[in-house]
Amino acid sequence: FQTTREHLPEALKLVAHVLREPAFPESEFEQLRQQILVGLEASRAEPQSVASRALSTHFNQYPHGDIRHANTLEEDIEDVKAARLEDVTAFHRAYYNASPAEMAIVGDFDPKEVVPLVDALFGNWKASANVAPVLRKHAEVAPLDKTLDTPDKENGFFLARMNLDLNIDDPDYPALMLANYIFGEGGLKSRLMDRIRQKEGLSYGGGSDLSAGDLDRAGGFSISAIAAPQNLRKLDAAVRDELARAVKDGFTAQELADAKSGLMQQRVQTRTSDAALASGWTSYLYRGRTYEWSAQFEAKLMAVTLPQMNAAFRKAINPSRLSVVMAGDQSKAGAGAKAAQ
Repeated sequence: FQTTREHLPEALKLVAHVLREPAFPESEFEQLRQQILVGLEASRAEPQSVASRALSTHFNQYPHGDIRHANTLEEDIEDVKAARLEDVTAFHRAYYNASPAEMAIVGDFDPKEVVPLVDALFGNWKASANVAPVLRKHAEVAPLDKTLDTPDKENGFFLARMNLDLNIDDPDYPALMLANYIFGEGGLKSRLMDRIRQKEGLSYGGGSDLSAGDLDRAGGFSISAIAAPQNLRKLDAAVRDELARAVKDGFTAQELADAKSGLMQQRVQTRTSDAALASGWTSYLYRGRTYEWSAQFEAKLMAVTLPQMNAAFRKAINPSRLSVVMAGDQSKAGAGAKAAQ
């Protein structure tokens, strides 16, 4: 939350009260249940929701009931309908606590006043249940190519993913971050958007994303784009071709220099926000680190060479392992295919 120096102590007291002594009124619980159910039903025909859920369930490796399980829509609806207020309050009593926990306060405040207050408000707050990080395991998943019908929707959605055995401390991670920025994270100047929007006019917007495990090795590489249903197949072919070309031919020295500049500008700009700094501190404290880790990581980013980046991308990204799900109005897609003949 954000507040002023003079209001920080009272704001902390209010937060402590809400966290430690929530009311959980029955009427609001039922209202929230209905809101969630309405949202779930509305997502049933939304191309992005349909594609995302289908791909998540394809990659799922955990049983229903495990917090890491990727629910089907029907499982989500069933779980929400079955939820009981007494289960929510019992979960709060058992698991919500400040031991262990991290708190970061950034801005204008008096530590001599605030630190003792935080200790008084949260220092003795302990839960009865043992807590531990929820870790995921890397798993190779067979590629999927699936098209789903979402009738009467003007837009379609393309989503592709592959799992990566990757952790943020891996030597190749900085190089892969730069390669991903060039391929699809760098906005309209990325290779992906240059191909599917500027050159071929197939997509309104898209990009790629690289994820790496913090405490585990469950990483991933994904590509997404919005397109008219009749353009989804052409989009699929263009994405696959551009990815294969990047893996085979690599990137250029100018692209690497631009990626380093772009990523560093993003990171510097993020650190101008007090909220981002506070969030960063809690994340680093949780992992037993400080912003020194960030400085060292940025030095590694700037030290990546072109051969290192191309080799890392070639090693990690195998286009044949890509799973693709497309969702759109298939009557429009069929009409588009006939018109193109």
